[in-house]
Amino acid sequence: MSDTNKKILLVLAAIGILVLTFVFVIKPKREEIDILEGEVAELQARYDDLCEKEKHKDEFIQETADFNKKFDEVIADYPADLNQETTVMFMKGVEESVDFVNDSFTMPRDTSFYVLGEGAVDPNNPVDFSEDEEVPYVCQTDAYAITYNGSYEGLKDYLNYIATYKYRMAISSINIAYASDAEDVLDECTGSVVLNAYSISGPNRTPDKPSVDVKEGKDNIFAAEGSGAAAVSFDSNEGEDIVASHTLVMLLNNSENDTSSGIIVASSEADEKTYVTSSENDVVDVDVNVTSEDDKNYVTYSIGGKEYRTEVTSPNVTIYVKSNSRVGADDKNGVNVNISNDTELGVFIKVVGDDSSSPRFNLKKKSGTVKVY
Repeated sequence: MSDTNKKILLVLAAIGILVLTFVFVIKPKREEIDILEGEVAELQARYDDLCEKEKHKDEFIQETADFNKKFDEVIADYPADLNQETTVMFMKGVEESVDFVNDSFTMPRDTSFYVLGEGAVDPNNPVDFSEDEEVPYVCQTDAYAITYNGSYEGLKDYLNYIATYKYRMAISSINIAYASDAEDVLDECTGSVVLNAYSISGPNRTPDKPSVDVKEGKDNIFAAEGSGAAAVSFDSNEGEDIVASHTLVMLLNNSENDTSSGIIVASSEADEKTYVTSSENDVVDVDVNVTSEDDKNYVTYSIGGKEYRTEVTSPNVTIYVKSNSRVGADDKNGVNVNISNDTELGVFIKVVGDDSSSPRFNLKKKSGTVKVY
């Protein structure tokens, strides 16, 4: 190979080295520098922006506090939910405050219609969110259809009651009718109202706890008067368990019995100290009072001026009445029993052997939970 060719090859090799150096070294470095310079420019702009905001830090903090305060004031005009217990107590409060009676009203389930920051939602689809998501503020509404009666002044007071109520409500429709034959038509008004109520649930929102002062009813509406689970247990065998174990025993003997007392009431048949008796051959009043004192229950039984009191340690007061048939027209022994039960205990009475045509046992008066088998 000639020297000229060698020189040409060396020049080409040098050029190739320069090209490769530019492509694989210089160019990537320049691109990297351009990227870094862009990032530096962005950071510088952000830094300048933050520095500017830092100058107004106190203003932003105050504006945020003012915004949060106004937001809290707005949502405070709405309850956290529309529970039906609170609705019932509201309707009751209306009647107690104005001359306005709710003859009837419907309580549909509340529906969600808006999520703050997101917009309207489909009322037919519940608002769901995952455990990882922040709980949103959800707006709900209910429409209560009410029929009423009252005076015209009462109706005006009702409208004012709604307008000044602690939570915002709206009346979407109202109608009024007068009793044309009334002495004063303004005193006898009837009609209907559709009342719209709203709520906002969300973070740090606590639903109102209803203040219910209405006495609760029975746990089982099909059981005996005032009775609960205890009464049902005696129902299973018509009170036969009372014969074996009881709080009191009443012995209703015939007039020709071997003892001097035709009527005996006792808390222990074996202990005469607990006896209250009657030797009259007649129908006598027996008073039984069940009371509570210092978290203890007591039963006091009496005939005339004679009485005895004993503590009740069982879950119910049970009375075993052991009677028998009459032996003739002169056999008048019997009892009119008056029971006053001021406790949550049940009084359950089992009558055995009584005269079928002229019973000796008669429950004359009762209050509280009392049942006879």
